[in-house]
Amino acid sequence: VPAKRLDNNLAALWTTVLETPSAQNPFGTGGPASACFNLGSVVAPFGPSGAESCTVKPGTKIFVAASSAECSTFEGPETTEAELRACARRADVRAAPTLTVDGKAVPVAEVETPLLNIVLPADNVFGLPAGTQGLSVGHGWVTLLQPLTPGTHTIVIDTGASTITTTIVVKPGG
Repeated sequence: VPAKRLDNNLAALWTTVLETPSAQNPFGTGGPASACFNLGSVVAPFGPSGAESCTVKPGTKIFVAASSAECSTFEGPETTEAELRACARRADVRAAPTLTVDGKAVPVAEVETPLLNIVLPADNVFGLPAGTQGLSVGHGWVTLLQPLTPGTHTIVIDTGASTITTTIVVKPGG
């Protein structure tokens, strides 16, 4: 998968995370059940402690952020693109995590988002007023999985510091 496409998927993921209200967001009060982000024709299992399980329809690509961090002007003190980019790199793991799908190793690529313009919703994860605008940059170790066959699949991410296991269920009507 071209790096630019992976950058765009990571940008879509972080934009969706930051623009999703807290109650529907695993980084807010939504909990692990809200950790399957729909990015259009792609689903991303993603949360502070991973995603336990996502059910998808056949033909759905899976965007896996084996590790990712973002920095934004909502959190401060960084305000420039260069500062946000350096912050996101520092906040993420330094080396590529190990990723397996059904026991088979899958390579991950190191990518960064472009500078993202974010508009916060009501009840956002930062507790700021609805409509607050800010900037964000994300860094990540990612891959885009082609659609998996119908059935149950296991994704295991090992960062060296933690292991996250996600079950992907591919079923019609999912």
